[in-house]
Amino acid sequence: MPFLIIAHDHDGMDEAREQVRQAHRDYLASYGRKLLSSGALLDETGQQIIGGASLIDTEDRQEAIRFEADDPYAKAGIRAQVQIIPWRPVSYTHLTLPTILLV
Repeated sequence: MPFLIIAHDHDGMDEAREQVRQAHRDYLASYGRKLLSSGALLDETGQQIIGGASLIDTEDRQEAIRFEADDPYAKAGIRAQVQIIPWRPVSYTHLTLPTILLV
């Protein structure tokens, strides 16, 4: 079962985040296909980064914990709060929309 990792950053971390951004991206890339998805969490304006979310394909919670702990953003002290949650995928691509929605 994959794990969803939701990380909220401390306020005022823009400069620190920028300093380690490339190391963070390289770290994510090193996980290859095991990293199902990853991206920034934004504030209500859609302009300010307030954290990030990643979906990692592992059955091992400890691996998910290590994934977050070893991230350069975590090591730089950018993260204020992290949740690591088991995630169950559900596909909706096979559903047919009711006719009323298609008109």
